[in-house]
Amino acid sequence: MQSVQTSIRRQDVDWLRVLLFGGLIAYHLGLLYAPWSPYALKSAHTRAWVEGVLLATHPWRMPILFLISGIACRFAIGKLGAGRLLATRTRQLLPPLLFGVAVLVPIQTYLSVVDNLGYQKHFLAYLPELFLGGHTVSVNGRLVRLDTYAHLWFILYLWAYVIVLAAASRAAPRWLPWAEARLEKLLDGPGMIAWPMALLIALRIALYPRFGLTLGFVDDWYNHALSLSMFLFGFVVARNDRLWARLEWLRWAALILAVASWVGYACLWGGHGAPEGVEKAKPFMHPLYAMEQWTAIVAVLGFGHRWLKRESRAIRYLNGGIFTYYVIHQPAMLLVLHLVKPAGLHGGLEALVVLGGTVTMCALAYEGARNLGWAGALVGARGGRRGAPAPAPRVAPAAG
Repeated sequence: MQSVQTSIRRQDVDWLRVLLFGGLIAYHLGLLYAPWSPYALKSAHTRAWVEGVLLATHPWRMPILFLISGIACRFAIGKLGAGRLLATRTRQLLPPLLFGVAVLVPIQTYLSVVDNLGYQKHFLAYLPELFLGGHTVSVNGRLVRLDTYAHLWFILYLWAYVIVLAAASRAAPRWLPWAEARLEKLLDGPGMIAWPMALLIALRIALYPRFGLTLGFVDDWYNHALSLSMFLFGFVVARNDRLWARLEWLRWAALILAVASWVGYACLWGGHGAPEGVEKAKPFMHPLYAMEQWTAIVAVLGFGHRWLKRESRAIRYLNGGIFTYYVIHQPAMLLVLHLVKPAGLHGGLEALVVLGGTVTMCALAYEGARNLGWAGALVGARGGRRGAPAPAPRVAPAAG
């Protein structure tokens, strides 16, 4: 079986990592203007059509990020070994997770209770109430439970999956070639679309109605089954040339299926409230959700493999900074919206101001943090000379 790539450089993964995390920032911007999907703050200019646009990426935007993280871990484990991989990823993931939970998430939960519930205390009085109350605060005589991880749930879950991966690689080192050989046979031809899609449909039907999507780690069983599956899939297929050629070959068919399933799901949703709430009331929407989920991933990976195999200084630089953008972007975005809402801007202008302010704050945070050594790691920044592009990574880092 001639399946292992001789090159350890994957420019397409670098490109996809930056583009997908950039798309995630745009998605969160959209949530400010989507009337039904839950989010910490909302603009006064919500529009129902925004929900339909968000449905085009909602099913697959996070699963593909876990898949790409698995790809990165596959390259890294070959160089570092299981123990050093776990140590390296822990140094990358744990500081921003802890800093975010202690500082960044409280900023956005504070803004949410101030804007949405009329909370009156200033921020420094809010913090002890938040932490001493176990992320519960009293607002107008009632207790309100607030997020612990917010968008940083991705970092926590990814760290847990790296622990699982490192333990499995130590305990059963032969599992990887066994899994790769069997996946290569199983995913032959249209099996690349059919079998993973069947798994995701089964997970959506069996687990989602019971567990939902909690983002609470200990009770988030549907999300764990989905995200860990994607992470391990990326890890197994990362260096298999035949499987990547198959993804590229199927890209157009997958794109057509993804668009068709998105249109079908959106039509069944019909703009009648939160899309996933409607889906729970109409179980026949589950297969369409999972169908869009997998076929969109195949299309993105296939087109990326076909067109993004080239060097780019901009992508190289952003690949070093996109983790910081991810860590910073949500509290930055909510803060900018909180500040500009009283101005009563037109909705389109407000969205541009919020996006521009968010990107500016992320860029300034990254440029400042790059020179802070270990302290810069609190927001996920890698060290480097100010103003110079980050050194070209041999593979995309695991965290986003």
